[in-house]
Amino acid sequence: MMSTMNTDNTQPGDTRDTTLAAFVHIAALFFGFFIIALVYFASDDSFARENAANALNWHIPLSLVAILVVFIGLVVNQFAGVVMAVGIGIATVCVALIASVKARQGKAWKYPIVPNLA
Repeated sequence: MMSTMNTDNTQPGDTRDTTLAAFVHIAALFFGFFIIALVYFASDDSFARENAANALNWHIPLSLVAILVVFIGLVVNQFAGVVMAVGIGIATVCVALIASVKARQGKAWKYPIVPNLA
């Protein structure tokens, strides 16, 4: 006999837009934090908003770090700037994919190492 136990902390009848929540993390890779902010402010789904807030918490500081990396690349050492930019890019893709998969599973994953801004 199969168990129908609910393991993802949702209540019966709880409607979570997991597709929009997963989309927001992937779309951020292509459109930056603008699409995340749009979902955060325009969506009436609390789960999608929670995921958008988590994504904003990563992408807002990341944008500030990107400005610093460009400065380092232009002023200090171009090689160091490129290495840092590649590292940040790889980290961003990895955490966005993890967050997207978790969102699709119905879990709001908080990005690591970032403050809670949104």
